[in-house]
Amino acid sequence: MIKWLKSILPFKIKHFLWFVFKAPQRRWHELGYKTLWTDFIARMISRHTPKNLQPISICIGIKNRSVNLIDFVLNSLEHCEHKHLITLSIFDAGSTDLLNLKQSIELNWKGPLIYTKEEIQFTRSITFNKAVKQAKDNLILICDADMSLPYDIVKKVNQYATQKSAWFPHVWFQNEDGTGRYYTESTGMLACYKSIYLEIGGMDETIKEWGKEDWLLFFEFYKHKIGCIRTNEPHFVHHFHESLKPKDFKPLF
Repeated sequence: MIKWLKSILPFKIKHFLWFVFKAPQRRWHELGYKTLWTDFIARMISRHTPKNLQPISICIGIKNRSVNLIDFVLNSLEHCEHKHLITLSIFDAGSTDLLNLKQSIELNWKGPLIYTKEEIQFTRSITFNKAVKQAKDNLILICDADMSLPYDIVKKVNQYATQKSAWFPHVWFQNEDGTGRYYTESTGMLACYKSIYLEIGGMDETIKEWGKEDWLLFFEFYKHKIGCIRTNEPHFVHHFHESLKPKDFKPLF
């Protein structure tokens, strides 16, 4: 009966029912259905792009993905609207794949740059937290080096990152053969207020292995009454690379 009902319901209705009853924030043991009100407030506040756009800092933690950073992130930024409102905040955990990464960035990006290099063991949590802490703007976008960004990224961050909402976009995940899909099972890219990110503690730096720090951060926003907006972004592209995911990895969702 349930399978038959699912087969005849329009997608929008099925998605709405899933969002109300089965979204991860509803099922997380410390949260539950009280997150419905948090999500409602977040969506009401983030319905429209503000007329006066605030500057944003794009925060990237990196080690030895230098070519991807230049070919994908920096190349896509060249085609963005409102480039004058973008600052790059790069924390480099000791890249060795280019002779001088900072110089290579400066050759390809003429906007403001904050770059720090420190010889430390790379973990996503530590390097991204450091990139956020050194950022100069209160609106931040946390982004991997393997991404192409949408041309209207400044507008989207201004719209979806508010005092009551953070943005965790469904990016387009590119397969090796050129096909792709929306990356709905990941929360790795996000935009929010820097002050809120620091208040909730950022990414959990005790996580040294691959994964889970992004979902735990997602739930931390809800614990602090910040709703998380998820949108399908076909021009926010995660380019293919060999996965570092362990074979025995067990996702939270």
